[in-house]
Amino acid sequence: MFNKSLIALSPLALSVLSFYAMAHEGHDHSHPSAGLIHLLWAAPALVVGAFASYKLRQKYVEKRDKENS
Repeated sequence: MFNKSLIALSPLALSVLSFYAMAHEGHDHSHPSAGLIHLLWAAPALVVGAFASYKLRQKYVEKRDKENS
């Protein structure tokens, strides 16, 4: 259980740390819109991850229902 929590929270921790990172000129992580820009950049990965998680969960439930029938 701890490993799953750690895996789930690691990307969140890394994304929070990115706000305080120093970058080259023109790429300011402390700018007010930086969070939104990074969220929009990461949104497709989050959507794919959510879809994959949904499909895996759906397969698990179907398998469990077949075994219990």
